[in-house]
Amino acid sequence: MKKNFVLLLFVYICVCLPVSVYGTDITLAVLNFENNSLFSAQDYNALSKGLAEIMITELSQIQSIHIVERRKLQSLLDELKLSQAGLIETESSIQAGKMLGAQHLVFGGFIVTLDDKIRIDVRIVNVESGVTVKADQITGNTKQILSLIEKLSKKIVKDLDVHITNQENKLLSKNQKIDLEAMLHFSQALEYEDSGNLKMAYENYQKAIQIEPDFLQAKKNLDRLEPAKDE
Repeated sequence: MKKNFVLLLFVYICVCLPVSVYGTDITLAVLNFENNSLFSAQDYNALSKGLAEIMITELSQIQSIHIVERRKLQSLLDELKLSQAGLIETESSIQAGKMLGAQHLVFGGFIVTLDDKIRIDVRIVNVESGVTVKADQITGNTKQILSLIEKLSKKIVKDLDVHITNQENKLLSKNQKIDLEAMLHFSQALEYEDSGNLKMAYENYQKAIQIEPDFLQAKKNLDRLEPAKDE
């Protein structure tokens, strides 16, 4: 009897505990990034959704991370009559996060400077406690905007102590480059899509791809809209 108990205890320690450490999934909600640019700020407003969408795409490649869909988040905000800027307040963050089933919220902000540089900041907030778990920032040329988001996504994964495979690590290390104008068209397309103007969304995805033919996320969104663009 004692031997059987010891054996069961050994199996639990060797099998069950590693699963609880490395197999526990995490649910995140990534909010629109705040535009903190000082010069021509209105020209970059659309990036708020674009940067969030790219980060969602990057983090979605990690199997143990579940991302709340951006449109689901937007739908909830509309229902609660809250702006994403208002969610910076702790009580609103916890309220929205709990309703979405998210354990953590990712807040972001960015500054585009006159010398074609962009600084991107992210802050991870625990939904239950309202405490900031970690804050990170990165700066680079605007053409590096995709790779900067990749690097920040890797930091988020590390900050949350998420175990990733070698293949997943490679997916977050593509070091893509993209023209800022293409990124702006992509971001504007998201805004049109959210407002229901699928024709203009389609056209802006097309413009983004014309500038950057290898812009995979724009191609994916364009293909998704193809059946509905003329409705």
